[in-house]
Amino acid sequence: MGQTFQELYRITADDGWVAFEVGEIRNGSISLDENVVPLGKAAGFKCVGILVNQQIFTKTSNIWGINNNQKGTNTNRVVIFRK
Repeated sequence: MGQTFQELYRITADDGWVAFEVGEIRNGSISLDENVVPLGKAAGFKCVGILVNQQIFTKTSNIWGINNNQKGTNTNRVVIFRK
């Protein structure tokens, strides 16, 4: 991922923006935005915000055993960087 951010920094225009979407893993115990922010900063970006979208699962998800906020990816997290 560090190399990915280095390449993103290289190809992003001055004053350009990158929105990088991640989620959480291990039943919500690890939020990947916490891992992505230091990598982006190390590449030279400034982190200007993190958007967290809490998902509400549909009845179809519940049929397959995916309960709201208990298993799987329950949030979309968009880390916003600026060069």
